[in-house]
Amino acid sequence: MQFGAPTDLTGRQVNEQQDQMSDAPTTPPARQILDLLKQGKKGKAYEAARAALTANPVDQDVMALLASLCVQKGELPQAEALLRRSLGIDPTTPTPWLNLGRLLQQLNRWGEALKLYEDAARVFSQNETIRSTLGQLYQRAGRFAEAAEAFGAATALAPEKAASWMALGVVELRLENLDQSIEALGKAIALNPDSAAAYGNLGNALQKKGDMKGAEAAYKKALALDPKNGMVHVSLGMTKLRLDDPGEAARIFERTLAAFGPERRAAAWLPFARAQDLGEMPMGTRAEIGKMVKRVSLETPEGFASLADFNAALAEALIADETQVWEPAGKATRGGGQTGLLLDNPREPFITFEKILRRAIDSHFDTLTVERGHAFLGQIPRDYRIDLWGTLLAEQGHQHSHIHVGGWMSGVYYVALPSTLGDGETSQDGWIEFGRPPPDFKPRFEPVTISYEPREGDAFFFPSYLFHRTLPFTGQTKRISLAFDIRPISWR
Repeated sequence: MQFGAPTDLTGRQVNEQQDQMSDAPTTPPARQILDLLKQGKKGKAYEAARAALTANPVDQDVMALLASLCVQKGELPQAEALLRRSLGIDPTTPTPWLNLGRLLQQLNRWGEALKLYEDAARVFSQNETIRSTLGQLYQRAGRFAEAAEAFGAATALAPEKAASWMALGVVELRLENLDQSIEALGKAIALNPDSAAAYGNLGNALQKKGDMKGAEAAYKKALALDPKNGMVHVSLGMTKLRLDDPGEAARIFERTLAAFGPERRAAAWLPFARAQDLGEMPMGTRAEIGKMVKRVSLETPEGFASLADFNAALAEALIADETQVWEPAGKATRGGGQTGLLLDNPREPFITFEKILRRAIDSHFDTLTVERGHAFLGQIPRDYRIDLWGTLLAEQGHQHSHIHVGGWMSGVYYVALPSTLGDGETSQDGWIEFGRPPPDFKPRFEPVTISYEPREGDAFFFPSYLFHRTLPFTGQTKRISLAFDIRPISWR
């Protein structure tokens, strides 16, 4: 039975760090600017910083403060120029590296931020903050083995920091190194016994190891410390499901959805918990799947004679992509490779693909009607970020049934398909199927599923909480697709 960590440190901790100064300013002009900021006089602080930098063009404290004020004013290119100038003046101290790295994260230029921190880690091998942030960026990119190495180095440099031990425990769990995960999380708890997140993650590791009673106790401790953590409530429900109490699991999922909104795993597992309790899937399951899954044909972008030509360019770029990993740890891909997040390092033809994908998504959102209380249609995004990655499956390759915990809407676009799809015994070889629970869940009911034939140039849009898998296929030609998650920023 699949489950996700009740606390994902990747985005939260990285974002929190963006508002922190690396070191307290020491020069008199910088202290004067800080005094103005404390008085709420941002305009005067901005002018004072500009004047101070004119008088002393190498004052790095002033550069950092002026860059921060530029960010607040929306002058992002100016902020970046200031921080790169600061780094050029003194690359031998970590402060300018950290400040520039935080700005790149704030700008969602994750690939550049990762490269910068990799360089910084080579220069400052004994800096715990750099190692820890590098681990967070590796974790965000799905490079869990490298994240574990970075967090391991951080814990060696600062063994008294509970956050690094917890981060190490989370990535070891993603790597399914359960004993190492439990050990690291235990150290995090020993250092910070009031950490609900550490107890929640410990519960996940114990659940994965099969210690349901230990997991239940850890989740209850986490909820005693933080009763409003919806993800931990869901994890407790998953434990009840594994303890063969599906009725209680369903009630926990229902309460979680009512109290905390459309939590992905609660929405995914609620119908299966009800079915496990009653012996059959809820009425209307097939209709609900059919309503939520939409096939969309993408347009041919400018500069290409046909969509087939564009797909050929996508396929070539995906095959050559250096971030591709065979059967990456913590992912659903079997018998194939998966790339990293392609928009973290924007380049063609993926920049063009994002443009035509956004147009298709926006048109799709225009057709949706809000349904209050619905896990998917209760809100419709206005602004959103797209996470995009490629999957290249070889013969008999497939993806086992899974959901996308981090997304609101997910999708897949078909770049290149073998001509042999559908030639097997079921006539659905290589198709995408919705509605089947993961292979380690043993249902006492007959799952209700719907399968769709993939077509080059078509995409499917569906709620991120909808379980889906791909069926194995025969043939020597790779099955190449682009998958994506929509992460809302604001709502209509």
